[in-house]
Amino acid sequence: MIVMLGIGAGFFLWQNQKDVKEVNKNLPAGIKVVKGLFSSDDYVVVNKIDGYEFKLPKEWKGVKDVEYTPERELEGSNSIKGTSIVAEGKEGSSIDIAIDRYKKNGNEDLGDWAKNLFSIFGLSGNFSEDKVGQLRTVKVQEEEHLLGLNIYFFEKNNFVYVLSGGSEDFIKYIIENGKW
Repeated sequence: MIVMLGIGAGFFLWQNQKDVKEVNKNLPAGIKVVKGLFSSDDYVVVNKIDGYEFKLPKEWKGVKDVEYTPERELEGSNSIKGTSIVAEGKEGSSIDIAIDRYKKNGNEDLGDWAKNLFSIFGLSGNFSEDKVGQLRTVKVQEEEHLLGLNIYFFEKNNFVYVLSGGSEDFIKYIIENGKW
């Protein structure tokens, strides 16, 4: 009887994790998507390379794809280096999130740092401050080149995180439910 329960539980876990195995097979070691064992709506992207993880919104009904870009220097930036993760959900609208993580050099104010990054990329927008959970954020909606893309910046442990996506609510959810 115990063997049958073990086999049944193993089959359940295999079926439950099937979709993330497909996404994970193309990711580098240290990056993976984890799905909750008992809730089929809980997906977490774990980035052990850069030391953070974040939960995807339940409205996305899972994860379709995740891509990781290793550290690179931004062209024309005077040595700003960063990594990126892009995650795409399965269903709904605004189901993409891009997270860039940059090492911050010096004591530059977060707002000034964000404006400098925008100028490097030739972007524009109206910057404002917001508090998301316990984090001070700088947010901007870029309407000239990126079709109204929402972008949030926050600082943690001498790194600047830049989250961009179509939905402010989803960005805030990811910030609040992440382990940065």
